[in-house]
Amino acid sequence: MGDGIGGAVLSILTGDAFELLISHTRKDNQGQYGKVEKVIMSKIDDPDQPQYEEKTKEDLERALKGKFVSCNVQYRDEKTDALVCNVFVQRPPEGF
Repeated sequence: MGDGIGGAVLSILTGDAFELLISHTRKDNQGQYGKVEKVIMSKIDDPDQPQYEEKTKEDLERALKGKFVSCNVQYRDEKTDALVCNVFVQRPPEGF
């Protein structure tokens, strides 16, 4: 897909999946996205934890819960209806 979405991490579902409250989308996105989407991580990049590797749900919660992330959407998993994304931890945008 190559679409870009961003927002706050609402909840952690598993060691590699979370719910994202989408507040930002790229103008050239091809796909349609709901207000809240389930995201399965294919890769994570966090400048505060550059060697971070997801291990458990608790590890992921410490790394992501309540943070603003941007996601490069790879594809939507047909079985789970979740977005498989590369995830990047960001500083929240102004006024967020």
